[in-house]
Amino acid sequence: MRIYIESFPENERRLVATIKEMLKSSKSRLMVGEREKEIVFMALLYRIKGTSFLLGDYLATAEDYRSTGIGRAFLRHILDEMKDLQCNLFLIEIENPYLNEDETKMRRLRFYKRLGMKELMGVRYFLPPFEGIEPIEMILLVFSVENCNHLAGETVRDLVIHMFGELYDRHGNDDLLMSTLRSISDLVRLD
Repeated sequence: MRIYIESFPENERRLVATIKEMLKSSKSRLMVGEREKEIVFMALLYRIKGTSFLLGDYLATAEDYRSTGIGRAFLRHILDEMKDLQCNLFLIEIENPYLNEDETKMRRLRFYKRLGMKELMGVRYFLPPFEGIEPIEMILLVFSVENCNHLAGETVRDLVIHMFGELYDRHGNDDLLMSTLRSISDLVRLD
């Protein structure tokens, strides 16, 4: 879990014990990439029930191996495996790079877009806090096996409701959930 702890700020990380429980109960699947017996890439994958979405909950490359093509190759492998997992949409959450024009966050966005992922335009999404801290504004990116250019708003709303319930234990009239749902138009453009 070293890559996980080094790659994600504390306010975005789940407790390691929570992740271990998700893996033990088969709610999540951990994929790792090795080079010379060292783990250099990790991906925590979560099949969102009641949807055709596979969530890349945490994707990370070891710092010494960034910009070497390993992350790109591993992510392409995950995208190729989606059919076997009976999913046709791969979803990730990344910190909103537009808020403070952070170059590292913009590079991350460009990296995912070069791999064919598209941003869910107009959806204001906040990562619920894990330990009583402030929520973090994120953007959602999706890779569609069918290479679609939009998603029905109802599909996106169902996705968000399932994510908030299953991953964050937030239901009903939760303020963050309701705020996100209000931002979803009837037709969500992918760009």
